[in-house]
Amino acid sequence: MKLEVELKSDVGEALLARAKSEGLSLDQFAERALEALVKTGTAKASAPERVKAFEAFLAGLETDAVLPEETFQRENWYPDRS
Repeated sequence: MKLEVELKSDVGEALLARAKSEGLSLDQFAERALEALVKTGTAKASAPERVKAFEAFLAGLETDAVLPEETFQRENWYPDRS
């Protein structure tokens, strides 16, 4: 399907710059953005759909981050209050 959209020049320039920064053509960038919009749905998604989308988001985060025990000591959170 072909889609033609008339954009304000500043919006078009911003989209083109973003596409280039990601190494994509404007067509590729727009296609990817629209596909993501369709996959994620809208604010009208049901609660189970929102939970599923949130869990998919969490699955993409790094889970192997290990913080040293000292990180959780109050004096290390506020070093100027020791």
